[in-house]
Amino acid sequence: MEPSERWSIRVDDGVLVVELPHGTGLSPSDGEALLDRWRTLADERRVDAVVLVVRTTRPCSDAGRQTLRLAARAAAERGVSRFAVVAERPKRRYLERTMDVNGVDAEPFNDAAAALRWAKCPSEPAVSVVSE
Repeated sequence: MEPSERWSIRVDDGVLVVELPHGTGLSPSDGEALLDRWRTLADERRVDAVVLVVRTTRPCSDAGRQTLRLAARAAAERGVSRFAVVAERPKRRYLERTMDVNGVDAEPFNDAAAALRWAKCPSEPAVSVVSE
């Protein structure tokens, strides 16, 4: 895991897991560092899916939106098609719209563990997915 004061990122059995804890805000330099690490991990290791865990309720900055779009696009270009977004409902919907790039179909989850299980096993139904 490559931690930052603002985020953590790791690869867990082919799943790139990005976590933004409570109070996280991304400055342009934070976003660039996160994106660089995202690309490096995706280049160094096999990544089949992405799980984005956002625990913060802070509004998403322009840098955060740009980072998310570029990261989703970079993952899709590398063949990743399974994306899980874990957050509270209003934030989750906002993140799904922000990640709306060609090739990215994000599944919403309330629970990080359920999202990780789903991301690791393509045949597992998204049981904990909130469908609203």
